[in-house]
Amino acid sequence: MVSMVTMLTAFPSAVDAASQTVTWRWDGEDASVLQLLQTSVDVGRGVVLDVLSPDKNIALGAIARNDFGLREPLTDGEVSLVASEWISNTPNVFGRYFTVDLGVNRAITRVRVRPGQTAINQPEYYIRGYRVEAALENDPDIWRLLAEERTNFNLLIDTGADSTWAVVADGQLASRLGRYVRFTITRQDRSNWVAIGDIEVFGEGVEAEGTAQYTWLPQAPVNVGRIRWQTEDRAEGFSLSAKGGDETWSTVNPLESDRSFAGAEPIDSLQFMASLSTHDPFATPVWRGVEVEYDTRLVADGALGAVEPNAVARGEWAEINYSIELALRADNYGVDRVLLDGTALVVDGLRVDGVLLSNNEYSYSANDELGQTEIQINRAVLQTALLQIEGRGLFLNEVTEIGFRVGNAQQEEADGYINWQNGRESPVASWRVRAQGTPGELLGEIELSERPFSPYESKELTFKFIVSNLNNPTDIVLSLYRLNGVRVRQMQQNGGARPYEFRWDGRDEGDRLVDPGLYLYEVRVAGGGERSGRRGTCVVAY
Repeated sequence: MVSMVTMLTAFPSAVDAASQTVTWRWDGEDASVLQLLQTSVDVGRGVVLDVLSPDKNIALGAIARNDFGLREPLTDGEVSLVASEWISNTPNVFGRYFTVDLGVNRAITRVRVRPGQTAINQPEYYIRGYRVEAALENDPDIWRLLAEERTNFNLLIDTGADSTWAVVADGQLASRLGRYVRFTITRQDRSNWVAIGDIEVFGEGVEAEGTAQYTWLPQAPVNVGRIRWQTEDRAEGFSLSAKGGDETWSTVNPLESDRSFAGAEPIDSLQFMASLSTHDPFATPVWRGVEVEYDTRLVADGALGAVEPNAVARGEWAEINYSIELALRADNYGVDRVLLDGTALVVDGLRVDGVLLSNNEYSYSANDELGQTEIQINRAVLQTALLQIEGRGLFLNEVTEIGFRVGNAQQEEADGYINWQNGRESPVASWRVRAQGTPGELLGEIELSERPFSPYESKELTFKFIVSNLNNPTDIVLSLYRLNGVRVRQMQQNGGARPYEFRWDGRDEGDRLVDPGLYLYEVRVAGGGERSGRRGTCVVAY
């Protein structure tokens, strides 16, 4: 089922309107605006995975391997000579087998094995005997019989036509659940080879995955706030992505979050793409609808960002200048907040059209854990202007992208939450910083705030260090031990390459003050190998 995308809903265009909400539900007429792929609309419920066609080959494009673990072209839908067939090159084929991975458990009803082009040209290259089995995703080593023929004379093997299907329930032929399908040759001919072209698998139930898309065309550009979606019962097997205009897709946070929409704003079109998937061939997630909070009054008519320099020394504090070109009209909220995403900066200065603001005209906070820097300006910028943020940052990854968002306190007060407006990268400059030089060690030196540490004199003992060369977030763990090896406390943070700081209050896991004495500590990067940890000692003194 495929339908054209059309505009569904209009809204008031008053520029002084507070946050508005638009909701679509897919259990009725609204569903006609969806584009559906391997999904359909169940009236009264919402978007569901399509019923699987009994003629659809669910093995097409799957991975097929021989008994040596090597991939074979037996699921490409072709049977052409050599390139898309398997030829034994020997009559000794007894026990040779091929395994097809369907990706998830499917309800298998039929298997068909097509001859290769060599066998079509030379029919004596057919399979003399075979066995077909299936194994579940969680039990890949336990094989259950699907079909068997010890004496075969058919060039085309089709378990739906040759009465070999062995799965019976209540006296009727039935499906067999399985992710893996294994086809084994059980008989050979002393003088003839075997040529197999394709292994096809058919089933029942619902599609394993599908998508549904919707495009919203507002009457005028808007600033998108929180996005929520509704599903039936639980959200397993469901994800939602959104994009404005020609931007790239970004995954939507289903919680009430001001970070729900990550695309550049304002937007003049908003697309949603829901992905549905299932590991149960007879169960489907249900997408009931989607809800969007938006503001017709923009923070700014437009905002473009860039950073200089675009290359710095890796692992060394570098001075940077982040520029934001603001385009503002009289009906915009104006800008009194800026949030940089990608780095925690020490802000040394803020300029508006070249004029340096005094320290009491703005404030800032930096968050190493989130990699963010937020700046608050005491008086909102209400006219087109150039903002310049002068600061220092530590860059550890090869490339750091510093995006930004602009906000306004008046909008936050009116809507009850801050609806950040995501900026765009300048078309003539870049907001990316490349760190040059030799990468540092995965885990840098551990710096302790004091030696010895007294819980009665100082509230906390801090452990500071830098983690480098992490492309993906992972767990960074600090463990403290007595000298006998008994662990007294463990703390962890999840993050990427950045500075870290752990604070210990001198208490154990039971919130009891530890005894005075010498303690061992270990900092470790999860999954980092043998050189991913550092150890040392600290002294607790009363």
